[in-house]
Amino acid sequence: MNRVLALVYTVACTIGVAYGAHAPLIPVFAKAELGATYFDIGLIGMANYVPYMFAPAFVGLLLDRFNKGYILSAGIATATLSVFLLAFTNNVLEVMLVRALTGIAHAFIWPPAEAVVATATSPERRVQAISRFTMSWVAGYMAGPLIGAGLFQIFGFRILFEYSSAMMIVTLAAGLMLIKHSKGMRQEKYSIADVFTIIKINPRISMLVMYYSAAFGIVLTIFPAYLKDNTINEFFIGILFFIFGLSRLLTLPFTHKFATHERSSIFIATQAIAFAMLVAYSLTSIGFFSLSLVLFGFAFSLYFPITLGVITRNAPRKMVGTSVGAYETVFGIGWAIGPIVSGVAADAFGSSIPYISMFVIGIILPVLIISKSRSGKQL
Repeated sequence: MNRVLALVYTVACTIGVAYGAHAPLIPVFAKAELGATYFDIGLIGMANYVPYMFAPAFVGLLLDRFNKGYILSAGIATATLSVFLLAFTNNVLEVMLVRALTGIAHAFIWPPAEAVVATATSPERRVQAISRFTMSWVAGYMAGPLIGAGLFQIFGFRILFEYSSAMMIVTLAAGLMLIKHSKGMRQEKYSIADVFTIIKINPRISMLVMYYSAAFGIVLTIFPAYLKDNTINEFFIGILFFIFGLSRLLTLPFTHKFATHERSSIFIATQAIAFAMLVAYSLTSIGFFSLSLVLFGFAFSLYFPITLGVITRNAPRKMVGTSVGAYETVFGIGWAIGPIVSGVAADAFGSSIPYISMFVIGIILPVLIISKSRSGKQL
């Protein structure tokens, strides 16, 4: 493993610990301490993810113009500040504003990190390298909920948020060390039209990524409050998200093998998401919630490396940043829409309705899309 990849993996793992320690409990914090409704929780999720609908496209363009290490370090610093400010929020609006800042920071962390991984590896080894990058994040995010659950039991929500921000400061050192590895690279200039051209030539993948990211957004923002409503306490919510992380971690080493059968693997992953939604809807005990999160973890671990590999595979090295920005823009659209629509539906029709709805969509969508692409070998 080269030094660049080691540094990026370190960034991913450390941020994963910090995010995992506090993020699953934000919906519970909003509901328990601020009296938030499901609609409010959906708004908080939307505030976090809406910046990700737009910012990655522009960040992707910046990545092909400026030093990736500077952009990544700026994102880490902003994320650290946003998590710290969360400890001082007193109402839903304040949480929304802070989470919006987190969303902006997120756009300055993941696309640069992914672009560094992509440019540091050959197209043939890219899926494997992206899988390892994701493994580093997941390993951290898997340990994070256990740490967060323990800190919550001792200190409560607000001190937990402060500790989480302190964890992220360590990541800055690795981010700053990446600056010198991006020096001397030829910088290219592309426009926002190039981003949407990349999306346009990958319409099927884009639609599937939006479903995947909508599901991911629901799991991270709505699902913890749904667990709480079904008598799962904060400690066991942390345990369940540890299981979620473990499932992702155990799946990722084999992702590059699944990548040799792209269409079949994406279809399997989509169905796994759909059936995880069905289990969450119909079987509301801690054992079945564990099963649901195992399925989510398996599916999400397949989706990201394979679909990102498809988007960047045919992009020239000098345009990798723009391609990553296009991918993350599509991801951000689903990530923003999923929580807010689910929050509205949960308040209007019951807290379980988002899960049966996502099950139906997940069964129908890939069949319609993949059936139209049978004439080609790839999606």
